[in-house]
Amino acid sequence: MAISTEQDKDIVLRGWYEELWNKWNVGAADDLLTSQYVLHAPGNPTPIDRDGAKQVVRMFSTAFPDLQHTVDEMFAEGSAVAIRWTVRGTHRGEFEGIAPTGRRVSVSGMTVHHMVEGKIGETWLAVDNLDLLQQLGVVPASTPEAQ
Repeated sequence: MAISTEQDKDIVLRGWYEELWNKWNVGAADDLLTSQYVLHAPGNPTPIDRDGAKQVVRMFSTAFPDLQHTVDEMFAEGSAVAIRWTVRGTHRGEFEGIAPTGRRVSVSGMTVHHMVEGKIGETWLAVDNLDLLQQLGVVPASTPEAQ
């Protein structure tokens, strides 16, 4: 039975964003992601597999326990589901060696999920990590050039 693009969008929205990221239900990853799943993330020279993706979710759930994704736009064509999103949360736990700052952050990004028979087989992530580090206060904010 073929999966429609509307079904793919629903799987991504309910599975990836609601269950995995907003509810921190890491156990959902086994049903949501194919066994050959790969995540392509900025700053990682090699793709992250399904178990690695679970570790990423756990890391964020510890560092930003109130983090919430808002889906700003969603498009689907063929087997691809593209999302533009915003996350907001408070830095309350260690994040990549950065001690908790208590700062609220808001970061926007995009993901393209490639679907395989009702599961996510591959994700491409685009996010401005520099913006996040600036909001945490560990990298100075850039200033406009004097005119």
